[in-house]
Amino acid sequence: MPDRCGAGILAERDRSVFLVVDFQEKLVPHVADAQDILANLIRLCRAAEILRIPLLVTEQNPGGLGPTVAELEPHIRGVERIEKMTFSCFGEPRFLKRLEELNVDTLLIGGIEAHVCVAQTALHAILRGFQVHILVDAVGSRNPTVARIAVSRLKEAGAIVTCTEMALFELMGRAGTPEFKEILKLVKG
Repeated sequence: MPDRCGAGILAERDRSVFLVVDFQEKLVPHVADAQDILANLIRLCRAAEILRIPLLVTEQNPGGLGPTVAELEPHIRGVERIEKMTFSCFGEPRFLKRLEELNVDTLLIGGIEAHVCVAQTALHAILRGFQVHILVDAVGSRNPTVARIAVSRLKEAGAIVTCTEMALFELMGRAGTPEFKEILKLVKG
């Protein structure tokens, strides 16, 4: 892919998917900075619609941990929830099938917990040759120190550490479009 501008460094809209990992009812109350993470996940979900980027949502053992939090629901209507029991999304055949159907090579990841499901998913993605962007303001764990360690490990493994706003402007690439105006409202809002 050397002929593609920014390949391997920049996220490209037509090659990317947003992934929200396990932001569920019984986990969220215990996560540090959960409201800030939620606000950024909402931005991410709304941006997926505006930019026409696929959105995947996973739920770890929803029978035990509950569904995705209600505050996120209005922003993910019509998005299939991929239930899993494995910590890594890559251990769930439905997730693999969906990625294959989308034919993307870049994952922009938010969700919880940074040191378990997010980390294992990101590491497996890197091993499979995906470009991985960790949205640090949209991931978290119960313990902030553990989340920082996870992000550091992922960076060392080859993930690109970024934030929600940076990723959205990168995916747009230019100002002056109707999409730009909508995304600008999201990030200022």
